[in-house]
Amino acid sequence: MKKIFEDIYVGSNIISILNDYTKDFDKILIFSNETIANLYFEKLKSILVEKDKIFYFAIKDGEEYKNIESILPVYDFMLENNFSRKSLIISLGGGVICDMGGYISATYMRGIEFIQVPTSLLAQVDASVGGKVAINHPKCKNMIGSFKNPYRVIIDVEFLKTLPAREFKSGMGELLKHSFLTKDKTYLEYIENNVEKIKNLDNESLENIVEQSIRIKKHYVDIDPFEKGERVFLNLGHTYAHALESFFDYKAYIHGETVAKGIIFDLELALLKGKIDKKYLDKAKNIFKLFDIDTDLIYLPSEKFIPLMRKDKKNSFNKIITILLDEEGNFFKTEVKEDEIIKIIDKYRNNFLRASIDIGTNSCRLFIAEVKKINENIIFKKEIYKDLEIVKLGEDVNKNKFLKEEAIKRTLKCLKKYREIIDRYSIEEKDIICFATSATRDANNRDYFIEKTYNETKIRINCISGDEEAYINFKGVISSFDKNFKENILVFDIGGGSTEFTLGNKEGIKKKISLNIGAVRITEKFFLNDGISNYSNENKEKAKDWVKENLSKLEDFKKENFILIGVAGTTTTQVSVREKMEVYDSEKIHLSSLTSKEINDNLDLFIKNINNQKEVKGLDPKRKDVIIGGTIILKEILEYFQKDFLIVSENDNLMGAILEGVENR
Repeated sequence: MKKIFEDIYVGSNIISILNDYTKDFDKILIFSNETIANLYFEKLKSILVEKDKIFYFAIKDGEEYKNIESILPVYDFMLENNFSRKSLIISLGGGVICDMGGYISATYMRGIEFIQVPTSLLAQVDASVGGKVAINHPKCKNMIGSFKNPYRVIIDVEFLKTLPAREFKSGMGELLKHSFLTKDKTYLEYIENNVEKIKNLDNESLENIVEQSIRIKKHYVDIDPFEKGERVFLNLGHTYAHALESFFDYKAYIHGETVAKGIIFDLELALLKGKIDKKYLDKAKNIFKLFDIDTDLIYLPSEKFIPLMRKDKKNSFNKIITILLDEEGNFFKTEVKEDEIIKIIDKYRNNFLRASIDIGTNSCRLFIAEVKKINENIIFKKEIYKDLEIVKLGEDVNKNKFLKEEAIKRTLKCLKKYREIIDRYSIEEKDIICFATSATRDANNRDYFIEKTYNETKIRINCISGDEEAYINFKGVISSFDKNFKENILVFDIGGGSTEFTLGNKEGIKKKISLNIGAVRITEKFFLNDGISNYSNENKEKAKDWVKENLSKLEDFKKENFILIGVAGTTTTQVSVREKMEVYDSEKIHLSSLTSKEINDNLDLFIKNINNQKEVKGLDPKRKDVIIGGTIILKEILEYFQKDFLIVSENDNLMGAILEGVENR
């Protein structure tokens, strides 16, 4: 353990030293979020000695909860438990918790002491040091706050071992910023020489980079504690970063990701003003690339983005202020003009947002992504937004080949909502890809539906064939694997009215077919009668025979060796139920393995609980009937191909449409 300043400690497994600094306080509040609480509250309860005076409070996890609404219940809790001016708050968490815990301590009874125990790399090198404490206003980040230095800062790099990879990279974005803020290049050289050790979370390397980063930040804080002068240079990259976070409602990007982009914005400005050359800019980009941190700016409409840059706290007299630097490492607070912003962002026209909408038999789905155009190819970079809504457009289409007016009305309501979201992100018309599948394809009044949709939403629907659906499904799935992946994959998508099968590999598609078996189709055909579900053994056997008869058309596929990969709601639900997910987590589902036994167990669970009217954790109650039908199809697919397991992919036709567009092939 190192005591790098009078009040700051850095080390590994040093959390127990908290006991040395809690003796002089009558009550102690451990303040955190629910994610960190689940990981570490029990550990703290075993470590902290004075248990009777320690209280615990956790808020929801996320930047969107860094507001006064989340803080008021904390004040209530402290008042109810008689916290006094001799009480202490310990902020245990990332940057949001460190900021909020500090703000609570600065404002409760006009100020009590607090200790920062940062658990994320970003918080360890930034939020925990410097005495800035704040919460967000709906219109601007960190707009409400104060200056209050913590009583102690205890930085334990062991916390980083449970940090998600994305959060670690975010922290590196802020940490690498500090390497630009010193003329001593030994720090950057150390980082460049120890990239693999840092990525592998080597304790000694982590302690060294955290310590050096803090020393650089502390230098600016000590000479300018209230940000009247040089401390503002710590905001390198932050004018652009805060505007980007605000544009995406603090949801799509986390702080270190936007800071990395913001630093490149400021360097682009320096290049524009002749302070640096392109070689310097390229070297800076490569520093971030060492840690797989994306620095491409996003091409966004200036009329929406520039007003957000005007809201930054550094601004005054209606000028947009950012940080400029030169190749010698000198810094300047400078105005950036609107035409300069437009010139810089215009250089990144090939880095933009794209949206795809899937109008299925049972649901409508929206996917918005950051993409990059290289030559004529679209490269996926980042998920921005996803949504799914049950609309049941294909209700009874199997029987009457007609889209009901009520079903169209439900679908249009959803599409109007999606249009508002797309417009909020200012996505250009050419980058909105909307496609409809089997329900629309099979309906006699599909032209009426397509025309009505355009008239009311200005969304153009492309009614695609089963072959096209299979194609974009495959393209979405294969994008999950790197260029060295050589295996054949058989991708299947159990939709509402049809199931598409596509066999191929990185080199291309070998064969594909669309079968008229789907989750809605099987449910309406065998299990629903006048709105009442009947999952008798007799009905299940009839349904299985029907599926087997259709699967017999896949005999040619059996001759190939392949990995079986399932996409869309039926397969992803199997995993969310297995994991008992309260909140759907795409990262836990994508490319997870699912066994035939787990599918059988789920089917038994679904049928048992639907008959008892009980909810199953991880299963959307609105979809339970079609998920049962889809699970029966899924079970038969594994049996037909004699597979014990399959891989579940979150990337499907939505991703394929983002990458490839849609057309009749």
